[in-house]
Parts: sequence; C-alpha cells; structure tokens
Amino acid sequence: MGLLLNVDYGDYLARVRGREVLRLAAVDVGLEEAVESYYVHYRRPIFGGRSTNDVWGKFLLHYVNSPYYQTVAPITRLNHRGSREAAVRLLRAFVKYVESLDSRRWAWWGGGRQLAWVEAMRQLYKTFGSPADVERYYHIFRKLGEALGKGRRGDPAALALSVASDPARLRLAEVLAKSIRLATKLGAFGGVGNVSPGRSDWEFVHSSVERLKRVTLSTKLLYSGAPHFFLQRLATATLTAKRDVSAGERGVYLLVDKSGSMYSSVGGVQKIVLATAYALATLRRVRNTILRFFDTDTYSVENLDNLVEVLTRVTASGGTDITKAVERAVEEADSRGLGNYALQIVTDCEDDHFHPAVVKNAGRHFKNVTVVLVGDRKPPAGVRVFRLTAPGNWRL
Repeated sequence: MGLLLNVDYGDYLARVRGREVLRLAAVDVGLEEAVESYYVHYRRPIFGGRSTNDVWGKFLLHYVNSPYYQTVAPITRLNHRGSREAAVRLLRAFVKYVESLDSRRWAWWGGGRQLAWVEAMRQLYKTFGSPADVERYYHIFRKLGEALGKGRRGDPAALALSVASDPARLRLAEVLAKSIRLATKLGAFGGVGNVSPGRSDWEFVHSSVERLKRVTLSTKLLYSGAPHFFLQRLATATLTAKRDVSAGERGVYLLVDKSGSMYSSVGGVQKIVLATAYALATLRRVRNTILRFFDTDTYSVENLDNLVEVLTRVTASGGTDITKAVERAVEEADSRGLGNYALQIVTDCEDDHFHPAVVKNAGRHFKNVTVVLVGDRKPPAGVRVFRLTAPGNWRL
C-alpha cells in the first residue's frame, strides 16, 4: 500500500519516476521506497498508509520532521528535477544509514534508538549538506538564472542540492555569490566597459513597468490622446520603448578567462569574481550576449546549469590559451554569422604564448574587438584595451 495516501503506487507515471530515481541513485531498494522518496518532495505528503519496510518508514518520518526537509521541500514542490535530485540523495542517505545500523547493531527501539536517530541525521547531512547552504545557494542560483535571461534559467533547486553537499564545489560557488553582488555595483553597461559611444534603439514592450518607463515620445502622446488605443497596443505588445545598446552592436560575444591565475586577487578582489561580475552585468544589459569561459579549452555557457558546472566543477588548470579561445570564437562567428557582434576578451593576459595578431585578425570577423583587462599586467600592444577594476567602495 505505501505510506502516502495521496500517491497511486500503481500509476504508470509514478512507477516511471520511481525507476528513474533508482537508476540515478544506483542503490538496492524497492520501487515503493523510490516512489515515496520522489513524491514526498514533489507533493505535500499525506501520511496514513503502511510501509512494507518498517526501517524505511521510520527513517522517512524522521526526515520529514528534520531541518533538511523543512529547507528542501519548499524549493522542490511541483519541481520534477528538484524532486528527483532530492529523492536520489534521500535514498543514498537511507542506504548508508542501514549499513551503519547493520555494522553497529543499532535499531529503532531500545537503548539504540537515540543513537540510530543521530546516525540518520549524520547521513542526511553528508548527502544534503547544510540546510543553510541549500537555501542560500538556491537564492543565488535563482538570481543567476534571472541574469542569464528567459530560457537559460535552469533549475536552481537541483543545482543547490548538488553543490551544497560538496565542500569543494561550495568553495568555488562562492565566486558566483560574490559576482552577483559585484555585478549590481558595476551598474549599467556603460559603467562596465562601454569602450565606444552608446546609442539608443527601440523595442516592443508589454506589461513591464521598467520598460514602460522608457517609452518613446509617440507612445506617451498615444497614452494622453487615445488611452483606449494605448491599452490595445499594450495588450498586443506593439508599443515602442527606448533601449540603450552599445555602439551599433547587435550583440556581444564574451570570452571570459577562468584559468588558475584568475583565482588570485587584485585590490582585494579575486580576478575571476570581477570577470564573472562583468559578464553578468553585460548579460543584464545586452539582450544578445554569447558567453564562453576558457582556460586551455573553451566552455560553452548556454544556461544556468552550464555556468554553475563550469565554475564549480571544471578545475582551474593553471594554463591559459587566449589564442585558441579567440580562434574558436572566430570559427563560431563565421559559422553563425556574428559579424555585427562585438568580441570582448575578459582576461588578466597572463599567457606567455598570446599573439596580439590573432586578436587583430578577429576584428575582420567581428564588428570590433576589445580586451577587458583584469589585473595589473601591461596590456598587449596594438590591441584595444579597457581595464576593469572593482568600484572603490565595494567590499567582499
């Protein structure tokens, strides 16, 4: 029958989700436990049934009453990926817990009951991490998703659960947390490297208060002279508003250095934090932004998952190959027709094999090319350079 009254254990979809959780968790437990581990996160559980596994039943009830569940449940509710990630971690914690019971001969009754409960909490901590970290990075990844824009937001809940349980990834994820705070201080695009005079463009607007603040003069006259027609245009997204863009650019192609030298500090701020903050500020300002990170290889960032993966899993190699990254960018510009994009290379230029001629050649394939220099190194000769520094009043 199962513990949850609001789950049909024979339902085809429930069984498919249970099998998917089992496959990802790679543990030897029953399908009933897998289904419950998923739906206890996906829905608000209604208990009242009977589990075929008494140890699992007690473990699940203690989990639901723990700080871990109180943190995880709100961010995974009606969220398939988040619920699946949480279910996988819950089953792994349960299996490790059972192994501990068997090896230490503890049980959920008698004198070992308290020890068994402590062991359950220990295993939950190992697989979920700190509840405070889960909550913190969930909000951080949500903000990152908003900066990346619609269609790139990924799943902040699943990412937070994945990162919070790994101390190494937590340390690297702090780069993202600091970058978000710094990006807001950098302000508009002109404050983070507008190396050529800006211009105004126009766009259609609807329902956005921020965009309505930038409506054109004709739209304002329409509002005062023909309010009914104004509302009709607003509903059909045919009103126009001004939008500042960089000089004549249809987009920006960002190459951001993430090699080992970028994890050192300049002026008390890690260079990778400055570089990532610059990228986030550009993403917020320029609608058509292509983002790539590089060290000795190039990493595509198409969504939130890619960004978190690149900065928390791909280790800083210590090497930098700017030439290779620029050549890849040129190839992509030719294949995708990015001739009206501006190429910006955000780097500390600590690459002994860097050839400025490659950057000059890239100018034939992009509208313009700029090296956004992070750090104190002397800029390369004959290359358009903008030096990026943190605001003077900014503190970590």
